[in-house]
Amino acid sequence: MGPDHYYNLIQNEHMNKPVQIRTHDGAVHRGVVRQVDRTHVYLEPLDGADGGPMMDGPGVYWYGWGFGWPIALASIAWIAALPFLFW
Repeated sequence: MGPDHYYNLIQNEHMNKPVQIRTHDGAVHRGVVRQVDRTHVYLEPLDGADGGPMMDGPGVYWYGWGFGWPIALASIAWIAALPFLFW
């Protein structure tokens, strides 16, 4: 089974369907097949399809409000306190 077999299989049977692809190095990729060419398969990631939350992209929050809120609030408090330090 050569590359053409897999290309035709994906093109005819798996287009716009959720798939799981395991590469030679053992990495697993899950997503919906959106496009395929002779060398690449283009997947749209499944949002939390493996039962866990997606932990990538902008606006990631691990716990509570996220890591940025304490830093932002401390910076605002510091800027507000600066005039009183030099008074």
